[in-house]
Amino acid sequence: MKLQRFLAAHDGVITRAQARACGLSDDQIARKVASGEWLRRAPGVYFAIAWRWTPAAKVRVAAEWARPTGALAGPAAAWWLGLEIDSPHPVGVVVPPHSSRRAPDGVAMIRRDLRGDRIEHRGLWVVARALAVLDTAVALGGRGQEFLDRALQQGRVTLEELNTVQDRHVGRQGSGVARRMLDEAADRAASTAERRTLTLLRRGGITGWTVNLEVTLPDGRDAVVDLGFLELKLALEVDGWAFHVDPSRFVDDRARKRALVAAGWVVIEVTWDDLVHRPEKLLDELRRIIEVRRRAVRAEM
Repeated sequence: MKLQRFLAAHDGVITRAQARACGLSDDQIARKVASGEWLRRAPGVYFAIAWRWTPAAKVRVAAEWARPTGALAGPAAAWWLGLEIDSPHPVGVVVPPHSSRRAPDGVAMIRRDLRGDRIEHRGLWVVARALAVLDTAVALGGRGQEFLDRALQQGRVTLEELNTVQDRHVGRQGSGVARRMLDEAADRAASTAERRTLTLLRRGGITGWTVNLEVTLPDGRDAVVDLGFLELKLALEVDGWAFHVDPSRFVDDRARKRALVAAGWVVIEVTWDDLVHRPEKLLDELRRIIEVRRRAVRAEM
């Protein structure tokens, strides 16, 4: 029963030392492997075939093999830490730079000094959260910026923590890409995005807006919109990257926008990508929306 409870709690993965702690002898372990009841997934790490071979089981095998000095890294670490990532693959670990170990099949291994950026989480050793976020953002390629943004928005890490860990691990694989991501993240603060928006509106000849317009909602509450056209009930919300304030702002913004829509406002979200990569398209869309709103207001008179 002790063995079954252990396997159930560990996704069917067990090490030789853990099996011994559950009361099995080396001969009993060998018989389970010989019979096919257990599969040897890595040196000293086994998987009981009565369980499903899941992503969690794969991650556990890698982490158990990397003990005692290694740690899950990259997407596998981010996934185990509960960050918003669909898959832990490729399952990777970091081991000390002078380690002579060879990674088992299905495990990507990197040798480097973690400089203390290693924590234990849900029973497994993983790289520290900030390092996991940075390395995962690099590993995700074109989707990395979105992943980094989401981690910041949700308060899983701060920009300061990311910069600190980046400075501590300069020179690692992907370090240059991570640095560029962080520099761009700093540029995406709302103040920068709002300034770009104002410049774009003025250049496009769009007038009639007020910065930080205060709107009184039907229930008596006040809501402030980044840029508002009061007569048209049209609000421009400049998202930039929402991590420039505390994470609760990100949630409150969504609730405020829903309240504005319920009060008859049209809320247009202006993103950093709109401002940088599609400014002319954004201007054209805003002109069309403004004209539609003007016609709607005239029809109500």
